[in-house]
Amino acid sequence: MFSLVLMALRNLVRNRRRTLLAMGAVVVGIAALTMLRGFVNAVQKAQLESTLYGTTGMLQIHRSGYLKNVLSNPLSLAFEDSQELRNKIRSVESVESLSPRLLFSASLSITESTDETNLAQLDEPKTTFLSANAVDPILDRSTLPQYYEWVTSGNAFESTHSKAIVVHRDVAGLDDLGAHQNLKESELPILLAPDKDGALSGEAVRISGILGSAVPTDKRLALAPLATVQHLLKMPNQITEYVVRVSDVAKVSIAQSQLQRILGDEFEVHRWDEILPFIRELLDNIWLIFGFITGVFLVVIMLGIVNSMFMNVIERFREIGTMMALGVKRIAILFIFILEGLFLGAVGSLIGLCTGALIVYVASLYGIEIPAPGSTIKFMLRPFLTVDYVVSAFLITTGGSAFVSVWPAWRASRLRPVEALGAI
Repeated sequence: MFSLVLMALRNLVRNRRRTLLAMGAVVVGIAALTMLRGFVNAVQKAQLESTLYGTTGMLQIHRSGYLKNVLSNPLSLAFEDSQELRNKIRSVESVESLSPRLLFSASLSITESTDETNLAQLDEPKTTFLSANAVDPILDRSTLPQYYEWVTSGNAFESTHSKAIVVHRDVAGLDDLGAHQNLKESELPILLAPDKDGALSGEAVRISGILGSAVPTDKRLALAPLATVQHLLKMPNQITEYVVRVSDVAKVSIAQSQLQRILGDEFEVHRWDEILPFIRELLDNIWLIFGFITGVFLVVIMLGIVNSMFMNVIERFREIGTMMALGVKRIAILFIFILEGLFLGAVGSLIGLCTGALIVYVASLYGIEIPAPGSTIKFMLRPFLTVDYVVSAFLITTGGSAFVSVWPAWRASRLRPVEALGAI
């Protein structure tokens, strides 16, 4: 067997031009796939992290029937934020943090200035409807830290009793807060919100921060202090949900089952992909598209190897005939050509993987800044590869090269010595 390996390597070295052309196709194809895989990994990671740490969190806990009653007022399913309930949630080992939230609908009335440089000249107020979350800023930062990275100007409030609000820049009417800082108490925006019975209450608030658009649909989102909103809505110590962060994404389903068992039928626990199923579908579709592209690349690479192997067989008719005349068995000739294809795939994929991995590593060091469609926030993508991909890419390419070489190798082993020796 060792002699067959040496013979296959010698034949590849002897036909350098054809070997380099075939190997070059493998190198370019695998390097391109490796770079694409690194970018796809970065996009998926950025999308998943923005969901887990900036939008829904990993788990959400509501009163039973909350998600199904999409047309009802969320305040009607509020519940008490008790220390006993928090302790039950924290009793699950994988739970790292939780954030109580009160989801409510409101309107913000902002008095616009007729003079951009002087807010003393005031025009009619502009009213904007909001879908707001009242939060504990300390607990919410630890549970959804990425959300607070989307504050492009100013900062979020520091206290649950603060009279401040964070809104999108389209709601605020400007990109920075310089003009708002000089407003008098009588000129502050008014936050109006209906309580559970529909009665309106109002509170003067100061815009402390401006949110950029992480996704196209979040321009009406806002953050408000929890205690302030509870007082405004006459709902002391009431919330509509807990957002829960788990130590490991892989443990989300286990934590969900444990929390549901502990909390009982009064509450429902949902994973992020149950709350936003289209995000899961998006991630799955990315894999499908990448799989299709990978298949196309591999077919092209394998066709190049098959063509090269057939040309090797045609050019070496006389050599094959001589080997047969000297008593070399047909199975040995079969293995020689299969080994040549295997070496082409192995060396080509190894060089291609090293080249692609080097480019991915450099890109990860500097990062790729890219905005999502319809958003104003730029995500920093850092491409990366996994060991599983590198190993599987090498094995699939090497094994595939050996497999597609079976056909030309079989043709070579089936030649008759007399016909092969008489070939021109």
